[in-house]
Amino acid sequence: MQSEQMNRDSLALKLERTSHIPLYRQIVQQIQAKILHGELEPGAQLPASRQLAKDCSVARITVTQAYAQLLAEGYLVSRPGAGVFVAADLPLLAEKRPFTPTLSEWGSRILAAEPAEPPASSRPAIDFAIGRSFAQIFPYDVWRRLLARYLSTDDAMLSRYGSVAGFLPLRQALADYLAQYRGINCTPEQVVIVSGAQQVLDILARLLLKPGDEVLVETPGYVVAFDLFRAYGARLTALPVDDDGFPVEKIPADNQARLAFVTPTHQFPRGGTMSLRRRLHLLQWAQQCDGLIIEDDYDGDLRYNGRSQSALQGLDEDGRVVYLGTFSKVLFPALRLAYVVLPPVLVEPFVRAKALIGRGSPTLTQAAIADFITEGYFERHLGQLRQVYGQRRQALVAAIEQYMPGQVRYAAVAAGLHVMLYLDDRCEETAVVQQAAAVDVGVYPGAPYHLEKPAPPSILLGFSGLNEADIEEGVRRLAAVVQA
Repeated sequence: MQSEQMNRDSLALKLERTSHIPLYRQIVQQIQAKILHGELEPGAQLPASRQLAKDCSVARITVTQAYAQLLAEGYLVSRPGAGVFVAADLPLLAEKRPFTPTLSEWGSRILAAEPAEPPASSRPAIDFAIGRSFAQIFPYDVWRRLLARYLSTDDAMLSRYGSVAGFLPLRQALADYLAQYRGINCTPEQVVIVSGAQQVLDILARLLLKPGDEVLVETPGYVVAFDLFRAYGARLTALPVDDDGFPVEKIPADNQARLAFVTPTHQFPRGGTMSLRRRLHLLQWAQQCDGLIIEDDYDGDLRYNGRSQSALQGLDEDGRVVYLGTFSKVLFPALRLAYVVLPPVLVEPFVRAKALIGRGSPTLTQAAIADFITEGYFERHLGQLRQVYGQRRQALVAAIEQYMPGQVRYAAVAAGLHVMLYLDDRCEETAVVQQAAAVDVGVYPGAPYHLEKPAPPSILLGFSGLNEADIEEGVRRLAAVVQA
């Protein structure tokens, strides 16, 4: 009787009736903790299930479920005719001592970098956030039908892992589309489906960069690319862009770079297009130094006055250009799908590296996109996007010229989903952003995109997520801030 009383006292379970954790699981967790911290000694007998159920004011089945779980996991042993006992020879958990990781050099560089995304906050009434898609005009009925086409069959495609390089019909569709509309020369085998441009940059950095290697980049430019190259120990040589894009002629004569990251078709985030002369000079640079060019064509399909510019890759005859494209801007970001066109010599090492990182992108989604392209829906959707986004950009430019004539500068190329405004040098960028927020207008600082210091004052205005009336009103309020 004394032993049984001791075990009843040592259990002293405290169950939370309102918890989302089932009562039997609470019993399991509390007995586990008591065993592992020495409160229940090896060989100690636990109360009979009927008695513990009475002590805890629960149904007996709740206790028997808990005991069964503890027996199955090895915390308890059952002795027929005697009862349930704590298992012998279980090592005790030491006193809590929080883990303190020792980061690698790579991890330390990641931690030292600025966060890639600012903290979440409530959105202003008029939010000029960049990169937002206009979801209302996406043909969801078509998309659902294409997905259902595969879900309603017993296609063997769904019962196995897809190719690491991507769904072949999609790679074929992309190779055809890119040849027709972007002037790219490639075979389907050179096209690899990825989860985003960042995955491509990550794999290429692992394959090609050593700590201390030099990389040529644009400023202002793609911050995530900067951070990723730095994480692998690269030294960035940043060249300020102008209306003709990346200034190849300003590459230092003593540079040791073998890698350049550029946005020729529509410079990000400043705007503008790399001139043909500079494109040819950049290819010459790559040939002379045996280098590689990464061409990020993040929104090349979104041009609003005339045909889209041909890609730099189409001029490359030596296999020195890696071409990046994405579906995020023209379909929807939640797809998390992009693609890369690799020089033939890089296909095998890239795909092998990608296989170590993940099995590949969702085959079902890739199959639907392949049909979306080959059946003509993609091109029709792009036509709608160009019309709607073109009108919104035109509304933004008209409002800027009306309310801030001669007070700001911006690239004239009608493309993309945002406009970068360069302010008067006397303006204080942070103050403009804060004062605009005070009148419920969200604009975004340009300084984080610049590697040159001090950066010229600038702000980014995304127009794709706003209607034309809000665009005009937002610029009117912003003008009052800038002129104050």
